[in-house]
Amino acid sequence: MEQNTINDKIMMVNAQGIVLGASAACAEFLEQKLEQLNGIYILDLNFGLTLTQFLAYFEKIKKDHHFAFKTYFTNQANHMIHIDVRGIYVDSQELVLLNISAGVPEETKNYFSDPKNLLMEFPTTAVELSLGDVMDATLFQNIMDYFYELTGIPVGIIDMNGNIIVKEGWQDICVNFHRLNPASCKNCLESDFEITKGIEVGEYRSYKCKNNLWDIATPIYLGNQRMGHIYLGQFFYTDESIDYDYFQNQAREFGFDEEAYMAALERVPRFSHRQVETAMKFYTKMASYISQLSFTNIKIHQTMIELYNVMNFQNALMDAVPSPIFYKNKDLVYLGGNKTFEEAIGLAPSDYIGKTVFDISSRELAEAYHQADVELLKTKKPQVYDFQIVSSTGKNKSVIFNKAIFTDQAGEVAGIIGVIQDITEMKQAQEYLQKVNEEIIDTQKEVIYTLGEIIETRSQEAAKHVVRVAEYSHLIGLKYGLNQEDAMLLKIAAPMHDIGKIGIPDHILNKPGPLTREEFDCIKTHTTIGYNIMKKSSHKILKIAGIIALSHHERWDGTGYPQGIAGEQINVFSRIVSVADVFDAVSHKRCYKEAWPLDQVRHYLVEQCGKMFDPRVITLFLDNWEEILMIRSEYSDASS
Repeated sequence: MEQNTINDKIMMVNAQGIVLGASAACAEFLEQKLEQLNGIYILDLNFGLTLTQFLAYFEKIKKDHHFAFKTYFTNQANHMIHIDVRGIYVDSQELVLLNISAGVPEETKNYFSDPKNLLMEFPTTAVELSLGDVMDATLFQNIMDYFYELTGIPVGIIDMNGNIIVKEGWQDICVNFHRLNPASCKNCLESDFEITKGIEVGEYRSYKCKNNLWDIATPIYLGNQRMGHIYLGQFFYTDESIDYDYFQNQAREFGFDEEAYMAALERVPRFSHRQVETAMKFYTKMASYISQLSFTNIKIHQTMIELYNVMNFQNALMDAVPSPIFYKNKDLVYLGGNKTFEEAIGLAPSDYIGKTVFDISSRELAEAYHQADVELLKTKKPQVYDFQIVSSTGKNKSVIFNKAIFTDQAGEVAGIIGVIQDITEMKQAQEYLQKVNEEIIDTQKEVIYTLGEIIETRSQEAAKHVVRVAEYSHLIGLKYGLNQEDAMLLKIAAPMHDIGKIGIPDHILNKPGPLTREEFDCIKTHTTIGYNIMKKSSHKILKIAGIIALSHHERWDGTGYPQGIAGEQINVFSRIVSVADVFDAVSHKRCYKEAWPLDQVRHYLVEQCGKMFDPRVITLFLDNWEEILMIRSEYSDASS
C-alpha cells in the first residue's frame, strides 16, 4: 500500500467563510478541483450548515481555540455522508484550520483488516504523545456504550501509564472492591502486567487474574510503539464452575462486606467461549482502527503545526518586505496581503479579504487593475508596468506593479501575486535630473552654437549658417532613420564642423579672390585641426563634433579630403552635414561669391549626387525640399 492512501482532509477558512486553501484529499472528498476550492464560500459546499450555525461555530472556536461538530455533506450522487469536523483557530491570521473525517474508505478498511500492516506503514520513531492525546476518546466511548448495550460485554481502554481512556460495563467486584483495597489491587496490577507482557499487535491473550476473574487484552500500537490496551474483563465462562468458597475467603482476607461482595460476584457476567472469541476479534479490529485514527490525528496535529509555522514564516517574511504585497485567487478575489499593503490601502484584512478590487477602489482604477489582471491570467507572463495610484492619505503616487501567477499542486493557475514598488521619490529625482540634464545640454548647445558662429563670423560667412546647418542635419538625420538621441547629437555637434578654421590665418580665410594651391592646402587643414581639438574630449557630443569636423569634406566618390575615403566609409553624420553645409553655403552670399538661385542650387545637388554626396542623403534632401526651405526662411540672416 502506498503512503498516500491515508490522507488528511484539511481546509483553511477565514472569518467571512471564504476557503483560503485545502489539501488534495479534501478537494477529492468534496468532489471539487483543488483550484476551485480557493475563494469559494464554505456554505456553497453542500454542508448541512446554515449561516447562523457557521457564525456560531466560528465565534465558539475564536473563544475556545478548538472545537468539533457533526454535520453532513451531500455529494454529487445526492447521497448524504455524515462527517465530523474538528478545527483550531489561528489568532494571528483570523482563520480556522478544519479537519474533516467521514468514516474509513473501503480500501483502507481492507488494508487495516490485517493489523500487522500498521507496523509496516507507520513511522518507527517514538511517539511523544500519550494514547489519550491522539485518540478520540469521546467517539470510542460512545461506540463502546452502544456495543455494551447490545452485547453486555464490558470493555476498557487503558494507556501504558494506567490512565483509563474508555470504560464500559466494568464490574462492581473490581471497581468497588478489588481495586480499592491495596492488597487486592496489587493482584490487579500484577495481572495487568502478566496479561500484556510481550503481547504482539493483532494478538489477544486471556488470563485468570489473581482475584480469580477472567480478563482478556489486545494491544494498541502506533508504529512500533505500544500505546495501551483494550481489555475485556471481569467475567466467567459459562462452562466453568465458580469457586464460591474462594471468594468468601477473599472477602474475609481483605475485609470486604461479605454480603455485598458476594452480591457483586453474582453480577459478574458469564460468556461462552464463542462470545468471547467474537468479542476479541472485534476488539482486535477496534485496536487497529484506534491505531489508524490515532496516527491520522498525529498527522493532523503535525500538519496543522507545520501549516501554522509555514504561515507564520510566510507572513513574517512578507511583513518584513517594505513594499506592498497582495495575492488573489483566479477569480480575482483578494486572499491576503502584507502589513505594508494594508497600510497603503488603509484597510484591515477583514475589509478587503474575500473582496475584489471593485469593492475597495474607484471604478476607474478598478477597471484598469481588473484589465491588467485578466491579461495576466490569459498570457500567464509576468507583468511589470508603471501606474498612478492614490494612497490611503489621498496623495498621488507613482508605482511599479510586478505581478505573476501562482499555481496549484496540479500546475493549474490558482491566482495572482503582486508587489507594488513606490517610485514617487525616484521619479521626482529622475525628473529633476532630466531637467538638469536638459539645462546642461541647452548650455552646451548654446556654447557650441556661439563658438560656431564666432568661427563663421571670423571667416565672414553668414551669421545663422551654423544654426541652419544644425536644423537641416537634424531633419535629414531623422528621415535617414537615426533615433531621436542620435539625431539630437547630430544637431548639437553639426555647428562645430568648421571649428578647425580657428587655426587658419585671416588673410587666407577671408581672401576675396581665388586661392593659390598653397593657400588651399592650408585651408584644407581646418579638418584635421578641428578633429585634433575635439578628439581628446571624453564627452560624446564633442567626439561626434570631431568626427564631423574631420570628414565633412570627404566625397562619396573618394576624391575628397583629408583622408580620401569613399562611400559608407565616411561617417553618416559627416555625409549629412556635408550636404547641409554645401546647400547653405552656395545659397547664401559669401565674401568671395554671390548667392546662387535656388533652381541652380537644386540642379547642383542633383549633379553631385553619387559624386560629392551620398545619393540617399540627396534623395531625402530633395524629397523634403519644402521643409528645408522653411528652415532656411525661419533662420535667415535677416532675422538675426
